[in-house]
Amino acid sequence: MRISFIGLGHLNSAIVAGLLADGYDPENLIATTHSEASAATRREEFGISVTAEENNPGTNAQAVADADIVVLGVKPFHIAETAQALADALRPDTVVVSVAAGTTLATLTSVLPEGQPVVRTMPNVALTVGKGVVGLARGATVTDAQVTQVEQLFAASGTVFQLSENQLNALGAMAGSGPGYVFRFVNALAAAGVELGLEEQVAQELARLTVVGAGAMLDHHDADPSALEDSIATEGGTTQAALNSMDANGFNDLIIKALQANVTRSEELGA
Repeated sequence: MRISFIGLGHLNSAIVAGLLADGYDPENLIATTHSEASAATRREEFGISVTAEENNPGTNAQAVADADIVVLGVKPFHIAETAQALADALRPDTVVVSVAAGTTLATLTSVLPEGQPVVRTMPNVALTVGKGVVGLARGATVTDAQVTQVEQLFAASGTVFQLSENQLNALGAMAGSGPGYVFRFVNALAAAGVELGLEEQVAQELARLTVVGAGAMLDHHDADPSALEDSIATEGGTTQAALNSMDANGFNDLIIKALQANVTRSEELGA
């Protein structure tokens, strides 16, 4: 397959890196960026063809002309106009894939030629380390074979979950933004360690290693987080005392409210 990437931000770059690491032929990958400086950096990094809008305003249309799959990796508020600008250059069987939060299939299909295959995805930033999570919702005209091709696009850098579109915002609130919550927790854990008398550098390293270790314990198909929690939190022990405090202060409610705020914002972006 020939795959074109419109934009090479974190997510599209991670997908490209995963494909190349998996042995994909760089001759079949092409990308565009806004600036020539960025294009030059990515050409050197990936060894693929990268062109810049700065030098050639028509470069996006040229990049998609022979593509089997086009991955739109621009900001959510630019997705519709970018898709519309590419519409006339697309082959009827080219699959257009969005990695933008909030942008609906209806929005994309409204600016693309009638019948154009469209797939909406919701990846997270862990694609950059080959541990990503990707939600995928298919448009009405996408074939099973095309969905499989899109799944393979992400398989080298993450795990794909095929969902209905109305479930994507929930996945985005959990997994799409989830790394950000974990990073916030690590900072809070480190700050608490400093409050308890540790040096800041030591507290930060302890917090980081603690979460890395816990993640490794969870990184098994049969891992049960509740069972793992029970194995650590013995009755009347120190861990249980801390967990009881979390419960008393509404920890679970705080998480639910945070995810609800996330979904609300996704809905606003898609309005």
